[in-house]
Amino acid sequence: MGDHEPMQVNCLSQDEAWELFKNKVGDNTLKRDTVIVELARKVAKKCCGLPLALNVIGETMSSKTTVQEWQHAIDVLTRSAAEFPDMENKILPVLKYSYYNLVDEHIKSCFLYCALFPEDKMIDKEGLIDYWICEGYIRECQVIKRAINKGYEILGTLIRANLLTEVGTHDVVMHDVVREMALWIASKFGKKKETFIVQANVGLHEIPKVKDWGEVRKMSLMNNSIEEITCSSKFSQLTTLFLQHNELKNLSGEFFRSMQNLVVLDLSRNFVFNELPEQISELASLQFLDLSHTNIEQLPVGFLELKKLTQLNLTSTKRLYSMIGISKLSSLRILKLLNSNVHGDIILVKELQLLEHLQVLSITISTELGLEQILGDQRLANCITHYKKTCILRLTFVTPLFGRKRYDAFVTTLRLMNDYTLSRG
Repeated sequence: MGDHEPMQVNCLSQDEAWELFKNKVGDNTLKRDTVIVELARKVAKKCCGLPLALNVIGETMSSKTTVQEWQHAIDVLTRSAAEFPDMENKILPVLKYSYYNLVDEHIKSCFLYCALFPEDKMIDKEGLIDYWICEGYIRECQVIKRAINKGYEILGTLIRANLLTEVGTHDVVMHDVVREMALWIASKFGKKKETFIVQANVGLHEIPKVKDWGEVRKMSLMNNSIEEITCSSKFSQLTTLFLQHNELKNLSGEFFRSMQNLVVLDLSRNFVFNELPEQISELASLQFLDLSHTNIEQLPVGFLELKKLTQLNLTSTKRLYSMIGISKLSSLRILKLLNSNVHGDIILVKELQLLEHLQVLSITISTELGLEQILGDQRLANCITHYKKTCILRLTFVTPLFGRKRYDAFVTTLRLMNDYTLSRG
């Protein structure tokens, strides 16, 4: 049309969406029962303002005249929207055009990867790019900074194609119907539904049952209530496993035995999880491991056999007391230790100096000597993205000499400081 100022066409507002949906369903159906009206509002909300979905689903539901039929529709749209009548014939094929217009197969893979996250879940850009790098979707993976820049370029492509929506500076989100389209494509258009197992934020208490684990390539069970995993199924093709935000207490070593192709493992924010099994050594292809915000106390001996590990996140592992031997992880490029119980003392710094490929480091430094050692090593100093210097202040007060008022004023000042621990004795 020759317009030089592109216009963003947004989805409909909630009120506009309801008006469109109501018109497509028709008064004859909606006037039958007030309960149907309430259920119809819920169905309309599932369409997230997408006119195509509102039109097609509204027309389909116009012939549904019982409360039970509407309840069933909500159940299907919640559980697996691709199974809804006309979704596969009239909605997903239209949206698929945007996917096929992506010029690169790696960009298409990056897009499908976003479907592993729960509905309406904001996805952290940096974390997403880290997954992409380790999965091999970004070719410039040897130099981390270049790989991250390439990741942001891919995000920009997906946002401009309206396949992702930017939320603020740090996050993106995937429209529910677009997510269903991604899952549909990932499952070979519904023919191989076990390729992507995505049961995120659905209240699971145990790992789901799958007919053929050998077909599974990506599995996302994040944001559930799983406490224990003891199964020993054969996950021969699995490359990504998301178990973050569960209630894991026990993870069997047998679970890892057949995961020879596993590349990404996220166990973060399992706050009571405190022990990795020795069999983690059998994850020969593992490149990404996130144990942040867990109660892990030590890394098993077998951990040092992970020769392909490139990214290790141990942020806020408050009970981890040792990293001896980490220098044997010869491929490590990114190491995150900020707020871990393992501080940057001289012993750890010497281990870090042996990591020839290390490019990104976040760390808490506990001694002046440790800080001097890191800053004295130019290569190591250049790796640091975040660091925190901690110190312990030990004071002995003789209250009659110091004075109660002065003592109370000093304690008040300490309480206003950040990152301190105050104990009286």
